Amino acid sequence: MGVSQINVAIIGASGYTGADAVRLLAAHPRARIAALTGNAHAGRELAEIYPQFADIDVPTLARAEDVDWTGIDAAICGLPHSTAQDVIARIPAHVRIIDMSADFRLRDAEVYNEWYGRTHDAPDLLADAVYGLTEHYRAQIASARLVACPVAIRPRH
Repeated sequence: MGVSQINVAIIGASGYTGADAVRLLAAHPRARIAALTGNAHAGRELAEIYPQFADIDVPTLARAEDVDWTGIDAAICGLPHSTAQDVIARIPAHVRIIDMSADFRLRDAEVYNEWYGRTHDAPDLLADAVYGLTEHYRAQIASARLVACPVAIRPRH
């Protein structure tokens, strides 16, 4: 019996972080890129923005609110800090999410406000988010719906 594929949406695929997620997932044997968003570039092909993607088969960029979440198993959110909150709050509960912004790294809305100088738009999700540091939270990450990813995409050296 073969291993099933995971259908993944990449939110903010037209930005640097999202585009790197596309690059990584396009080469992953179990991942199928099922949706790409880039609100400012909705309706365009990703290869129009990043020519290096001309040879991969990915969906056309769409607005985040236009994604059909039916059949999507996971989402990687590459939106900037403070932009991700609202979008993540609207993703259906069956979708597991990896957020690469700083929006869900703190569990307390008051502490978030202290550090970032703004009110969190999805405070009800903060308590459920798991900080994605596998050395400390491996078991929680395995079953989490929302993982706040602290890892840099490229090594800093």
